[in-house]
Parts: sequence; C-alpha cells; structure tokens
Amino acid sequence: MNSPATLTKGERTRAHIVATAASLFWRRNFHGVSVDEVAQAAKVNKATVYRYFADKNDIALAVARFNGEMSLDLVFAGSFAEFSAPQDRLAAIYRQAHCAHAQTATENGDIYGCPIVGLALELGQEIPKIREEANRIFAQVEEMLTRIARDAYELRGTKADPASLGRTLTQLLHGAFASARLASDPQLILDAGNASLTLIGFPDTPILETELTQ
Repeated sequence: MNSPATLTKGERTRAHIVATAASLFWRRNFHGVSVDEVAQAAKVNKATVYRYFADKNDIALAVARFNGEMSLDLVFAGSFAEFSAPQDRLAAIYRQAHCAHAQTATENGDIYGCPIVGLALELGQEIPKIREEANRIFAQVEEMLTRIARDAYELRGTKADPASLGRTLTQLLHGAFASARLASDPQLILDAGNASLTLIGFPDTPILETELTQ
C-alpha cells in the first residue's frame, strides 16, 4: 500500500472517498448507503465522487480491494513481521481481530464482522468481480495460515499436510467473524483463536495482552 506522502492530491482524494465508503458499507451495507451519503461523509461534492468512479458498483469494487489490502497488510503481514513463532503469529492475528470487534461493540453497541465477507455475500452475485476479489484476498489469507501450520508442524516434529490444516484454519476464521457478528459478542473471536491454537498444537499460547502479563 502506497504511503499517503507519495500520492498525488487526486490519488489522496480518491483514497479518502474509498476509505469513507468502506466504513459506511461495513456498518450499514452497500444497499443502505447512497452516493450522496458517501460524498457528504467524505466532505466532497457528488461530482467529485463521479470524477473518480463510474458508478456506485465501481466504488464497491474499490472498497473490496481497500478492505483486502488493509487486512493483509495490517493484520496478517503485520503479525508476520512482528513475530517469528507460528503460535505467536496466529495469536496476534486473532488479537487484532478481537480488539477491532471489541472496539466497535463498545463504540456502537454492535459488531459488523469481516467487511470483505460482508460485501462479497451482499454483492457476490450482483457484482461478480467483488466475489473474485474476495476469493483472491482469502487465497492469500489461506496461504499465510498454511505457512503457520507448516511452521508449527516443523517446530513440533509433526508429519502432516499443512495445506489441509491451513484450509481448516481459514474456515475457522470465517466462522469466528460470522458467529461474533450474529451474536454481537467479540468473545467468540477469542474462542475461535484458542481453538485454532489448539489445532496447531499450542493450546497454552495467550491471545490477549492481559493474559501475557499474568
């Protein structure tokens, strides 16, 4: 992802509109938000929005890509950069997911799940490119989780197929987001994280920082 300092004024304006739309679509869904509302929230006029996007569907595709880049860069790549042990990487991924859900629960009284899945489920048939984008993103997620599985197996001297466990970890992550959203309970993210850590053979690895200091 490009640094804001390297972007032109037009690129910064476009990125700001996308980030604003991403927040609105996540909280209220695509069909519940108008282009006028995106423009108003972004503090630009409607003509400016249409200068960068052909229509609202074009905004949605840009939002899907934005959400994917943010998740892959901040959550997954960030966890890999900060930690080397597979269990610590997995715990960090779930810690960030839990913190994000807990924050929205505190601020808004509700949680919204994974913005990538939410948009793909809403628009996957209507805008197939969004489904394709979501699949591309989660293929990279599965690749990272498979790497965690492989490293965990090597660390523990286990002979097994890391690709199979990587798929299982990915599906468990999907389920965590869906369950937490339905129940409006961020604790379910932690439950899935603990289950994932057990699956890779490290059930005693703490996820929350408070657990690390106890």
